[in-house]
Amino acid sequence: YYFPCQRWLAVEEDDGQIVRELVPVDEAFVKKDTENDGQCLATLGLEQKAKSTTYTVKVKTGDKKNAGTDANVFITLYGSKDDTGMVSFRLKASKINKNKFERGKVDEFTVESVDIGDLKKIKIGHDNTGNSTGWFLEWVEIDAPSLGQCLKFPCGRWLDKSEDDGAIERIIFPAELQTTEYIP
Repeated sequence: YYFPCQRWLAVEEDDGQIVRELVPVDEAFVKKDTENDGQCLATLGLEQKAKSTTYTVKVKTGDKKNAGTDANVFITLYGSKDDTGMVSFRLKASKINKNKFERGKVDEFTVESVDIGDLKKIKIGHDNTGNSTGWFLEWVEIDAPSLGQCLKFPCGRWLDKSEDDGAIERIIFPAELQTTEYIP
């Protein structure tokens, strides 16, 4: 099996991801063909793209006292075909804010995964590390352009060991009335 990457694993490069889910490709894409190397890499990119889905994940921290968190936040996506499994995506580099998960702010992340089908639910949480760990999560919005779906996952609860029910991770389902379907 061949699992080419050809992408950065760095917060300050490319899309800021430090974890990637790789898809297997045919051996022919890996063999170096000196005459058509550029064409082979372009075809490889298309082959991998066809087997994966890129999601834009927006996360809204509530506008309450001490709502922001310094803990490491992760998300797992569950679809009709599969889920992202034990490889939860750590939401490391926000495209909008340098200091992420602050009170009243929306952060945006890019997550790439093998095709898991239509999104059914998510699990989001944090590792409870850092100075200010408690977090009030307002909602999560996930846009999958290749599927033509944008789903909103309302939460409106604390992820904090000393608030609400003490949970630091939650399973959230999409709000059907807030789901947008469009041409992929």
